[in-house]
Amino acid sequence: MNTYRAAGLYALTILPMGVLALALGGWIMDVSRHSAPAQPSGFDGWALNLLPPLAAGFLTYLLVARWVDRRDVANGALKSHLRRCAALYVVVLGLGAVLLHDGGSPDFWSLGQLVLWLWVASVGGIAADAVTAVHRRRQGAAG
Repeated sequence: MNTYRAAGLYALTILPMGVLALALGGWIMDVSRHSAPAQPSGFDGWALNLLPPLAAGFLTYLLVARWVDRRDVANGALKSHLRRCAALYVVVLGLGAVLLHDGGSPDFWSLGQLVLWLWVASVGGIAADAVTAVHRRRQGAAG
Protein backbone atom coordinates (compact mmCIF):
# COMPACT_ATOMS: atom_id res chain seq x y z
CA MET A 1 0.00 0.00 0.00
CA ASN A 2 1.40 3.38 -0.96
CA THR A 3 0.63 6.81 0.48
CA TYR A 4 -2.02 7.53 -2.15
CA ARG A 5 -3.93 4.35 -1.32
CA ALA A 6 -3.67 5.26 2.34
CA ALA A 7 -5.13 8.68 1.46
CA GLY A 8 -8.01 6.95 -0.32
CA LEU A 9 -8.63 4.77 2.72
CA TYR A 10 -8.61 7.88 4.93
CA ALA A 11 -11.14 9.54 2.60
CA LEU A 12 -13.41 6.49 2.69
CA THR A 13 -13.22 6.41 6.48
CA ILE A 14 -14.84 9.85 6.71
CA LEU A 15 -18.32 8.37 6.26
CA PRO A 16 -18.23 5.77 9.07
CA MET A 17 -16.39 8.24 11.31
CA GLY A 18 -19.09 10.85 10.66
CA VAL A 19 -21.89 8.38 11.39
CA LEU A 20 -20.17 7.32 14.62
CA ALA A 21 -19.60 10.94 15.67
CA LEU A 22 -23.22 11.92 15.01
CA ALA A 23 -24.59 8.83 16.74
CA LEU A 24 -22.33 9.24 19.77
CA GLY A 25 -22.99 12.98 20.00
CA GLY A 26 -26.75 12.48 19.78
CA TRP A 27 -26.69 9.65 22.30
CA ILE A 28 -24.66 11.73 24.77
CA MET A 29 -27.09 14.62 24.36
CA ASP A 30 -30.04 12.30 25.04
CA VAL A 31 -28.42 10.68 28.07
CA SER A 32 -27.33 14.03 29.54
CA ARG A 33 -30.76 15.56 28.83
CA HIS A 34 -29.23 18.56 27.05
CA SER A 35 -31.34 20.11 24.34
CA ALA A 36 -30.24 19.15 20.88
CA PRO A 37 -29.91 20.75 18.46
CA ALA A 38 -28.91 24.03 20.04
CA GLN A 39 -25.91 26.28 20.26
CA PRO A 40 -23.64 24.98 23.03
CA SER A 41 -23.44 27.15 26.13
CA GLY A 42 -21.49 26.88 29.33
CA PHE A 43 -18.56 24.60 30.02
CA ASP A 44 -20.64 21.44 30.31
CA GLY A 45 -22.53 22.19 27.10
CA TRP A 46 -19.31 22.72 25.16
CA ALA A 47 -17.66 19.67 26.73
CA LEU A 48 -20.64 17.47 25.84
CA ASN A 49 -20.58 18.80 22.28
CA LEU A 50 -16.82 18.53 21.73
CA LEU A 51 -15.53 15.47 23.58
CA PRO A 52 -17.71 12.65 22.13
CA PRO A 53 -17.15 13.54 18.44
CA LEU A 54 -13.48 14.30 19.12
CA ALA A 55 -13.08 10.86 20.70
CA ALA A 56 -15.00 9.22 17.83
CA GLY A 57 -12.80 10.84 15.19
CA PHE A 58 -9.57 10.25 17.09
CA LEU A 59 -10.26 6.59 17.86
CA THR A 60 -11.57 5.79 14.36
CA TYR A 61 -8.54 7.30 12.67
CA LEU A 62 -6.15 5.92 15.27
CA LEU A 63 -7.27 2.43 14.25
CA VAL A 64 -6.88 3.27 10.55
CA ALA A 65 -3.52 4.99 11.08
CA ARG A 66 -2.17 2.04 13.07
CA TRP A 67 -3.37 -0.36 10.35
CA VAL A 68 -1.71 1.75 7.65
CA ASP A 69 1.43 2.06 9.80
CA ARG A 70 1.68 -1.74 10.08
CA ARG A 71 1.74 -1.95 6.30
CA ASP A 72 4.85 0.24 6.36
CA VAL A 73 3.33 3.07 4.34
CA ALA A 74 3.10 5.68 7.03
CA ASN A 75 6.09 7.75 7.83
CA GLY A 76 6.59 10.72 10.04
CA ALA A 77 7.16 13.20 7.22
CA LEU A 78 4.83 16.18 7.10
CA LYS A 79 4.35 15.65 3.37
CA SER A 80 3.04 12.12 3.91
CA HIS A 81 0.74 13.31 6.70
CA LEU A 82 -0.71 15.98 4.41
CA ARG A 83 -1.28 13.45 1.63
CA ARG A 84 -2.99 10.94 3.90
CA CYS A 85 -5.16 13.57 5.58
CA ALA A 86 -5.93 15.73 2.53
CA ALA A 87 -9.63 14.81 2.54
CA LEU A 88 -9.87 15.49 6.27
CA TYR A 89 -8.25 18.90 5.83
CA VAL A 90 -10.78 19.73 3.09
CA VAL A 91 -13.64 18.75 5.44
CA VAL A 92 -12.14 20.76 8.32
CA LEU A 93 -11.63 23.84 6.16
CA GLY A 94 -15.07 23.61 4.53
CA LEU A 95 -17.03 23.00 7.72
CA GLY A 96 -14.85 25.49 9.60
CA ALA A 97 -15.77 28.16 7.07
CA VAL A 98 -19.46 27.34 7.53
CA LEU A 99 -19.11 27.51 11.32
CA LEU A 100 -17.28 30.84 11.18
CA HIS A 101 -19.67 32.36 8.66
CA ASP A 102 -22.97 31.18 10.11
CA GLY A 103 -22.13 30.34 13.72
CA GLY A 104 -23.38 33.68 15.03
CA SER A 105 -26.88 33.15 13.71
CA PRO A 106 -29.32 31.47 16.13
CA ASP A 107 -31.14 29.88 13.16
CA PHE A 108 -27.93 28.14 12.11
CA TRP A 109 -27.85 26.01 15.24
CA SER A 110 -30.94 24.02 14.28
CA LEU A 111 -28.44 21.95 12.23
CA GLY A 112 -25.20 23.65 13.24
CA GLN A 113 -24.60 21.25 16.09
CA LEU A 114 -24.27 18.44 13.55
CA VAL A 115 -21.82 20.52 11.52
CA LEU A 116 -19.83 21.17 14.70
CA TRP A 117 -19.71 17.46 15.55
CA LEU A 118 -18.45 16.51 12.08
CA TRP A 119 -15.86 19.29 12.20
CA VAL A 120 -14.57 18.22 15.62
CA ALA A 121 -14.48 14.53 14.59
CA SER A 122 -12.41 15.44 11.52
CA VAL A 123 -9.99 17.42 13.69
CA GLY A 124 -9.71 14.31 15.88
CA GLY A 125 -8.86 12.24 12.80
CA ILE A 126 -6.08 14.63 11.81
CA ALA A 127 -4.74 14.55 15.36
CA ALA A 128 -4.74 10.73 15.39
CA ASP A 129 -2.68 10.58 12.20
CA ALA A 130 -0.29 13.20 13.55
CA VAL A 131 0.16 11.28 16.81
CA THR A 132 0.82 8.07 14.88
CA ALA A 133 3.33 9.81 12.59
CA VAL A 134 5.19 11.38 15.52
CA HIS A 135 5.27 8.02 17.31
CA ARG A 136 6.73 6.36 14.23
CA ARG A 137 9.37 9.07 13.85
CA ARG A 138 10.40 8.66 17.47
CA GLN A 139 10.64 4.89 17.07
CA GLY A 140 12.69 5.34 13.91
CA ALA A 141 15.06 7.76 15.63
CA ALA A 142 15.44 5.47 18.66
CA GLY A 143 15.82 2.24 16.69
